[in-house]
Amino acid sequence: MFYVLYIFLLNLWLSSSDVCEYSSDEEEFAPVQYVVSKELELKDVLSPTVYTSREEFEGVIGSLAVHEGVDYINDNELIADVPVFAVDEGRIVYVRTGCPEEKPFKRNNLLRECGAGWGNHIVVEHKGYYSRLAHLRLDSIDIKVNDLVKKGDILAYMGNSGRSDERHLHFELGLKSSGFISCSSSQSFDGVIDPKNFGY
Repeated sequence: MFYVLYIFLLNLWLSSSDVCEYSSDEEEFAPVQYVVSKELELKDVLSPTVYTSREEFEGVIGSLAVHEGVDYINDNELIADVPVFAVDEGRIVYVRTGCPEEKPFKRNNLLRECGAGWGNHIVVEHKGYYSRLAHLRLDSIDIKVNDLVKKGDILAYMGNSGRSDERHLHFELGLKSSGFISCSSSQSFDGVIDPKNFGY
């Protein structure tokens, strides 16, 4: 009986030991991501946030991206909390926290390469692709690795952490064959896809 209990507890520990949030104020670097092409079956596309302006994805298929996602900017200082939504149902596979921000509406000068420049960010695994939601406000992230989310769920709030010049959400669609290591520093996708191709 003791041996069976020991094996059960060991398996439980091993299965949970690699599931964590990576929280640190270190500045790290991740490789620039390649632009790839892939058809995604997306229906009723939901914007990941509410914004006042945006900066587009930039890159050519087969080359390194110039800008790896879409930046959704909300410069309305009367709105303190701008929610960031899950764009589709999925599972949280990576949560990076610990990155400070100086002020929401001016260039962040605190640890700009924290989170490999993405600052505080979340990666969600969807059916056939991933989404990354970056530059989040540190005190707004309550989601955990392995949490299941539905389209429209609030994951966090828009912030100005990492390599950011004003409050905004950096949103990426990506592919990764090896998955994410939740207890490790920030990780690149194998390739990123232009979100505008799918109505984002």
